[in-house]
Amino acid sequence: MKYMVLTAALMFAAPASAMTVDEDERELYDDSIQCMAFYGIMAGLGGDKEPEDPKAAASGTKFLAVATVLADEDKDRIQTDLNAQIAMFGKLAERPDDPANIEKLRSIKDSCEFMETLVDAMIDGSS
Repeated sequence: MKYMVLTAALMFAAPASAMTVDEDERELYDDSIQCMAFYGIMAGLGGDKEPEDPKAAASGTKFLAVATVLADEDKDRIQTDLNAQIAMFGKLAERPDDPANIEKLRSIKDSCEFMETLVDAMIDGSS
């Protein structure tokens, strides 16, 4: 399944070169990295065990595919940006009862769910 998603996303790719995320793509790239981190955390990824939430893992894989295409497969850049997002989630987790942090997480969740519907529509439109 994840390879089908990656293949569909690669259909939208520009020719590979150095990272060339332009201004129009920047927001989609940033959102994809954030959603990849969000769904990865929700899936419980990061260890040697199976994902705790396979649907969240599949969602994260979709966003990895989008980010990979937009970043022209610049894996170092993707990893750096992903680490920054994970650190941001870590800061939010330091104060889990803070209403501002709860609202921020709700906003991210809602945004990622919306973005996933757009990514799914792109994938469905390409098949």
